[in-house]
Amino acid sequence: MNRVMVVGFIVVVLAAGLVSGCKDPVPQTELEIFIARTAEFEGQALEDTLRQIAEGDPPQNAFANFLLGNRFYGSASDSAMYGGWSNLAARALLDSAEVYFSLAVVQDSTFIEPMVNLGSVWDDRAQETSTRKEFEKRMAEANRYYTMALAVDPTDEKARCNLGSLYLRDRKPSQALAEFRKVLEYHPESSLAHYNLAIMFAEAKIYREALNEWELASKYDPDGDIGDRSRENIKIVNDLMNAPTPPIDK
Repeated sequence: MNRVMVVGFIVVVLAAGLVSGCKDPVPQTELEIFIARTAEFEGQALEDTLRQIAEGDPPQNAFANFLLGNRFYGSASDSAMYGGWSNLAARALLDSAEVYFSLAVVQDSTFIEPMVNLGSVWDDRAQETSTRKEFEKRMAEANRYYTMALAVDPTDEKARCNLGSLYLRDRKPSQALAEFRKVLEYHPESSLAHYNLAIMFAEAKIYREALNEWELASKYDPDGDIGDRSRENIKIVNDLMNAPTPPIDK
C-alpha cells in the first residue's frame, strides 16, 4: 500500500490505503483480472469465496489470500482511526492481515503486492511502540519486506516509495532522497514520488522546491487522491508564505 507522510502544519494522507484516480483502469495483469472477477461478490459472500479459492491452486490461491489480507488491513486501518495502532482491535486485525499476506508470499515468492503490504504492516506497528529499540526493530522488518519486493522488481514504484518514506520517518533524508529519485528514473511521471519529495522538502522548510514537487504530483494525478492533497498543500503553503509578517514588539 502507498504510505503518506504528515508534515507539521500540513495535513496530508499518503499511505497504507491504496491511492487511486477517478477512473478504474482496464484489468490487464492476472491479479487485476482476478480482482475484477471477484468484484461481483460482497460482504460475507466475498469472504467465503476467497477462502475457498485460497485452498485451491496457484496463482489464484495467492491472489485470494492477498485480498483477504487487504480486507483485514482495511478494517485495521478503520479501527486505528479511533485510538491509533495501539488500539487492541486494530492490532488484532493487523495480525490477521499479516497472516494472509504471508500466506500469499509463501504460495508465490514473486508476488510483490503482499510483500509491500507486509512492509506497511510493520511500518504501522512501528508507530505504536514507545521505545526506540522496538521502533528500530519494527522499522527493520518493514525495510526487509520492501527490500524483498525490490529484489523481485527493482522498478516497483510503491515498494521503493514506501522504502523512501520509511527512511524519511527514520530521519535518514539522504537515503530517502536516493529512493525517490530512483523511482523517477524508472517512472518520471510518478505522482507518488513527486508527492513524497514535496513532503521531504517541506519538512526541511525548502518550500519553493516542495511547491514545485506538489505541482508535478498534481499534474500527473489530476483526478486522484494524491492530486487533491497536493493542491490542498500548495494552498496551505502559499497562504503561509504570503501571510503578513507580524510586527516586532519593542
